[in-house]
Amino acid sequence: MRFYGKSDVGQVRSENQDRFGIFELLPGVTLCVICDGMGGNAGGSVASGLAIDAFTDMMREVIIPDSPEAVPEISDRTVREALREAVRAANRAVWEKARESNGRFDGMGTTLVALLMSEEGRAWAVNVGDSRIYRVLPDRLISLTRDHSYVQQLVDAGTLSREEARTSPDRNIITKAVGTAVFVEGDVTAVDLEPIDGYRGLFLLCSDGLYSCLDDGAIIAAASGARSLSEMADRLVESANEAGGPDNITVIIAESD
Repeated sequence: MRFYGKSDVGQVRSENQDRFGIFELLPGVTLCVICDGMGGNAGGSVASGLAIDAFTDMMREVIIPDSPEAVPEISDRTVREALREAVRAANRAVWEKARESNGRFDGMGTTLVALLMSEEGRAWAVNVGDSRIYRVLPDRLISLTRDHSYVQQLVDAGTLSREEARTSPDRNIITKAVGTAVFVEGDVTAVDLEPIDGYRGLFLLCSDGLYSCLDDGAIIAAASGARSLSEMADRLVESANEAGGPDNITVIIAESD
């Protein structure tokens, strides 16, 4: 398995409030996480930083055995429970910090999207908010997450198309986030790593700063032909910036053999 991540402030924002990390929890078991903070000049970066730390700490606590001699259990049930509990831990960290801030961090929160991959050929995704995971194929993107957003609700109801949602003035209204309520539940799904049409493809995690600027075709075009994951990340970020870069842009690319 190979991984690469990159984050950029974009062309408009003065601060990058996205946070990302790639963590090897165990040999052959890797966790990728992106948090896109919100809540003002100070709150967004605080929320995303707290969330990613609490999330990864809980994943380590649940996944890594207490004893070096113990055999880790990377089962579907164990991983699903770990991801859900890690989201709850991230939510508590942000929520409690806001309550203790005497109004300084009122309303802060963050999206969270994560992918846990095992060399055994299994993977799981969790998301809260509108950061995404795609499977990138030569001719199309397959979305592995569903946005918690107002425009996604309109798409689901059939009153808005995907393209209209991408450019809607309401596209930044999210319906669920980490840290904005006393409790939040993440959507957890198992990810199929089997080849599609003979092509295994890549997995792309991203904040909305990428896909709000680039449609599916533009993402595929930017990713295709890259000689390495780092070049692919550079091209994706550069393309989003060339399209205006109104928000912070963060990507993680994961590739399995």
